[in-house]
Amino acid sequence: MPRSEYFEIVAKSALNRVQHMGFNWSLNPYQGCFHSCVYCFARAHAKLADRDPGIGFSARVGVKVNLPDLLRRELSSRSWKRDTVAFGTATDPYQPIEGTYKLTRRCLEAFRDFRTPIGLITKGTMVLRDIDVLGELSRRAKTTVCFSIPTVDETVWSKTEPGTPPPRKRLRVLKALVDAGIEAGVGMAPVLPGLSDSPKQLEATVAAAAEAGACFLWANIVYLKPGTKEHFMEFLGREYPHLL
Repeated sequence: MPRSEYFEIVAKSALNRVQHMGFNWSLNPYQGCFHSCVYCFARAHAKLADRDPGIGFSARVGVKVNLPDLLRRELSSRSWKRDTVAFGTATDPYQPIEGTYKLTRRCLEAFRDFRTPIGLITKGTMVLRDIDVLGELSRRAKTTVCFSIPTVDETVWSKTEPGTPPPRKRLRVLKALVDAGIEAGVGMAPVLPGLSDSPKQLEATVAAAAEAGACFLWANIVYLKPGTKEHFMEFLGREYPHLL
């Protein structure tokens, strides 16, 4: 794990227009991610933006300090149609620095006030802090929280997601959200060939999600675009050279 450095960014806009993804808008309070997942597809986006998709993706994390205010301005526009916003697509909204800046919480409060539906995805257990706002939002607009849990195999988890809370801890938080009436489920992605794709491993993850009361579960395999591919292959060469 690299030591992360945080720097503040003044963003020009909050909501990002998205094409060909199954949703039209996304929101990301941070740039880069402390969680350091070796397979993260957002490393490819960093490469396209001429940022370091490797160690630098986790070592330098940008904080969009003015994002909640920008978001309120955009949500208050007459042209806003209350489309669903995918929250946390390119970086986790609940990485540790959120405890200091509270950007995600303030954005959730904006979505609540403007009755805008969201689909939030995270590996962070800090989402439990915002169970009150999520509950209020879910009573005003469609709200889902998806916990990214590719596997409950702790050996694979510890090597591939070194900056994240353990999968079982995420599932305990998921249960707390479901018990509070919030629609929460599991994204079992990415499934890693040769690492987390055995029938036994897949069944264990699905069973753990069901036991936690997950409202839904979806899965996908790893997708290695330039930027992600090089970093992932370097990891394989170091930890699992027989899979190269």
